[in-house]
Amino acid sequence: MQGSSFLDDLLKTSGPKPATGADPDDGELPDPKGPYQAHARPLAKAVYSFHCLKGAEGIVSFQYVNLDSHSQFQAGEHGQVITLRFAGTQIWQVTIAGLNLSQLYDGIHRHVIPWVRKSDRGFSASADKEPLIMGIDVKVIPREE
Repeated sequence: MQGSSFLDDLLKTSGPKPATGADPDDGELPDPKGPYQAHARPLAKAVYSFHCLKGAEGIVSFQYVNLDSHSQFQAGEHGQVITLRFAGTQIWQVTIAGLNLSQLYDGIHRHVIPWVRKSDRGFSASADKEPLIMGIDVKVIPREE
């Protein structure tokens, strides 16, 4: 330890250097021209934003900190429906309709899903058990006075 302190030796980095560039699992928005994926894979850590990719209708984004504690997951005759509310300066209700959405519902409440994506085709190009989002509806809910 000549010429260096114990603290200097302790703080020296050993092992691989952190990778530079985007990691495909870091929650970046998907390529619109890429293959359909209903939602991001759950990340290992909580994220701040929740993006709703609505195809030709654009993207609507919310902050997870504004996610209300009362949400719903229901099964109907045409599939499953997730209903979320975000309470900020206005109350926004987000309704996500599709198939095989139970894992998505869980991931949203763990704040590890950065985005969901509506299918422009209305059907999944992959296996039957894959999630499929057929609709994302976003509307303002009037506050009671």
